[in-house]
Amino acid sequence: MPAMSPELHRRLLRFTLAGLLITGVDYAAFRALLLAGLDPTYARPAAFAAAFVFSFGLHRVWTFGSDRSWGADFLRYLPARAIGFLLAYLVFLLAHDVLRLGPDLSFLIQAPVQPVANFLFAHRWVFPAQAS
Repeated sequence: MPAMSPELHRRLLRFTLAGLLITGVDYAAFRALLLAGLDPTYARPAAFAAAFVFSFGLHRVWTFGSDRSWGADFLRYLPARAIGFLLAYLVFLLAHDVLRLGPDLSFLIQAPVQPVANFLFAHRWVFPAQAS
């Protein structure tokens, strides 16, 4: 198996660190919406939307260092993240509505679903490495 390139290693490390911060923002928004009385099945997508804006900026500038236009990157980022979110939201709904787990546990269970799809889309398609 070939060794991981330094660029891939850097991107993966930054993606992981950024992802932890983004998940914290996502969860904080989720908890705030729950405390405001919003049903968990509606709070989850609303919290994702709040974290999405933060996520796009952080990944674009710091994780992947894109030099393309913000608009071009956004047009790729939106569908890529939507796919990851839909997969995670299905897991959330299964945990919360079918298995009747609490909203916090359902959030925790769905949290790892997005990162793999998000990194692959972002690394390969949204913010491809620049040719040297």
